[in-house]
Order: sequence, then structure tokens, then C-alpha cells
Amino acid sequence: MGLFEFLLVIVAIVLSLGITELLGGVARILKGEIAGHPRHTLWIVIVFQLQLQLAWGLWGLRQRVSWRYPEFALLLLGPVFLYLAAAVLFPPAGLESAELHLLRRRKDFFLLNLGYLWTTGLYGTFLFNEPFRSGFNAIRLLVSIAFVTLAFTSKRGVQWALGLLILAGHLWWTYQYTFVVAATPRGP
Repeated sequence: MGLFEFLLVIVAIVLSLGITELLGGVARILKGEIAGHPRHTLWIVIVFQLQLQLAWGLWGLRQRVSWRYPEFALLLLGPVFLYLAAAVLFPPAGLESAELHLLRRRKDFFLLNLGYLWTTGLYGTFLFNEPFRSGFNAIRLLVSIAFVTLAFTSKRGVQWALGLLILAGHLWWTYQYTFVVAATPRGP
């Protein structure tokens, strides 16, 4: 086992817990324990997409030869934010509908997503050793404004519009920057 695999184990566990939280919530909706709602489903899809893209994009770190503890802590923080967002997304069984729960817990949910956005924004500089890109950070700033707006508005139309824009933007981002991963050939 190499260093990358060793460090990725705990990251994968936390990512798996977040995906399990989402799938468990979807199962509760399908069993009728929670009343689902299309806007809530949109955010299930978005958080699931974020989790998949993070797992997929981490392959780019396989060539790192050394890690510092703060770098590993930063790496782990992204999956932690996604796990917590997934956990906040679903109400306790039978207490309230998914729609009402999302409206009631919107500050927690959207601020956790904001934390994830900026944590992964630091990945480029501190983990991938990429130069500071003002264009990427301008996009992050716009998405940050969207998340803060979502955290503090209960207007359903605004929530739909911004949610769909965030999903479309993230799918575009995934397609543009991390759509293909390639294995490096190993020596004999």
C-alpha cells in the first residue's frame, strides 16, 4: 500500500458515510417514512454529485510523495462538510416533510455547502500545487453569494433558480476539469 492509498482510506470512509446518509434518506422517502419534495430531491442530487466529483477528483493527488498533517486535515475537511450537509438534509422520520425540513434547516445546510466550496477551493493551492486562479475564485465568489442567499431566503422560486444554476454549473465544472481520469502506467 502506498502513501496515497493509506491516506485515502479515512477520506473514503468519511465520503462513504456521507453517501450512506444520502442513500438512507432516499430509502426512507421511498418507504414513505418521509414525505419527499422535488426541491429537496434537487439538493439530494447536488450533494450526491459533489460527493462523486470529490471522490473522482482526488485521483489527481496520487502522485504526491509527501504529506503534511495540515494538508491531510484540509483534505479530510471537504468530505466532513459533505457528510454533515447530507446529515442535515433529512428530517427525523415522521416529524416533518422534507420540504419543510429543508426550509427550517436551510442556514445549516447551505452554510455547510459554503464551507465545502471554500475548503475545496483551497485544495488547488495547497494540495494540487496549482497557481492562484482569479477566474476560478470569481466563480466561487458568485456561488458563495448564491449559498448565502439560499441560507437566508425562504422564497421557493429563488431556491429553485439558484439550485438549478448550481447543479448546472457544477456539472459543467466536472465536465470541463475532471471528466476523465487516467491511470499512469506502472513499471514492471
